[in-house]
Amino acid sequence: MKPKWRLKLRLFTAKILIKIGKLTHADYTSAELKQILDKHLPETFRIDVPKSKGELTLLQADISMDKKQNLINVQIFSSIVIGRFRNPIYRAHLTVKLAAYPTYEVATATVKLEKILVTNVQLVNDEYSIIEDSLELLDIFFPKNLQNLFTGTVKSAFGLMTAGGSDAAANYMKLYLSGSKQRILDYHRPQIEALVSDFARKEYLQYQLNTSVFEEHLFSLYGKKVIVEDGKLRFKF
Repeated sequence: MKPKWRLKLRLFTAKILIKIGKLTHADYTSAELKQILDKHLPETFRIDVPKSKGELTLLQADISMDKKQNLINVQIFSSIVIGRFRNPIYRAHLTVKLAAYPTYEVATATVKLEKILVTNVQLVNDEYSIIEDSLELLDIFFPKNLQNLFTGTVKSAFGLMTAGGSDAAANYMKLYLSGSKQRILDYHRPQIEALVSDFARKEYLQYQLNTSVFEEHLFSLYGKKVIVEDGKLRFKF
């Protein structure tokens, strides 16, 4: 039997099984969804920083399914670097967790994510993590022609430069003088959440069914919706 006729026979048989209720769904596991997402990682975004530069890099992702709710949970292991590439003033690993509802667009046979919500942004305490509190901060926050005026600590220089002021860079530098990695992350968190949410909504993270795969071809013909059920992404006929 030729391949084309073999496919037609399989599709016809499956159609009958669907009609009599013997074939009700097809499943995708978390591992299979992770393979799809991993094709788009790592991904790097620019972080806005007063008088400096920063980058957020999404490195790798883990996916799990919520058995009680129709949710896909994604945890993305990431890095944030502020300052020069070879001499950063702040560097940390973090995990960004988000939740999304899967939907199926019948007309285009495409699985999409909707109602995407970032649920947590958390520091990872490891050897990668640093926060700079030395005079090297002056190279970023203060003009070169004024740095020779400073002979004391960064804090004393900061006090001379910012007395009575409310400059954005001065307020940002206060975070570093506090010595708190968490406060710096909290400052950038709204932008991190926005960047990750936008990434999750990207068109290339939508999944159009592949008609060269029998199960996906079958669902593109007779599928009605997708839901999370029994810890799997379930395609319902």
